[in-house]
Amino acid sequence: IPQISYASTAPELSDPGRYEFFSRVVPPDSYQAQAMVAVVRALGWSYVSTLASEGNYGESGVEAFVQSSREAGGLCIAQSIKIPREPKPGEFAKVIGRLMETSTARGVVLFANEDDIRRVLEAATLANLSGHFSWVGSDSWGAKMAPVQGLEDAADGAITILPKCASVPGFDEYFTSRSLENNRRNLWFHEFWEDDFNCRL
Repeated sequence: IPQISYASTAPELSDPGRYEFFSRVVPPDSYQAQAMVAVVRALGWSYVSTLASEGNYGESGVEAFVQSSREAGGLCIAQSIKIPREPKPGEFAKVIGRLMETSTARGVVLFANEDDIRRVLEAATLANLSGHFSWVGSDSWGAKMAPVQGLEDAADGAITILPKCASVPGFDEYFTSRSLENNRRNLWFHEFWEDDFNCRL
């Protein structure tokens, strides 16, 4: 079944041998990892830590960042920390403690989900380390407010990456003009209609 994704950024999905019928409209994480290396270098940092949520997104993102930093040269990774998929109580305090083991690496590159980002910022706040770290966040942070709401002091100065977005002329007008009368070829449209308007056809 052919699939087109608007958000799947895992690099391995670029392998046509394994995912012959998959395509996407966003670049793979390897591109944002290259952009993050460029940001780190532009800031003049040479010693950073990485932080990843356990799983495909976080781990492959950090792996791509480390690979890109090797190719670019002049960048040393102080440590790479992985946040467990199901963190135990106190796990995020441990993460901040580990980051402080190499406290001169104040730049931290994050490939983490929204919840993990928020909990890292909370732990930094609780440890009275707001402003100590400079965060470079991936697109899971991007322009979202949820990870930083109420934790603005800990997130102050963060730089986040987001793929370029552009609106397609005429799409909104076309999409909002769809109705049951003019969109019969889409077999699932009536289900969407029922859900969106909370009705039964």
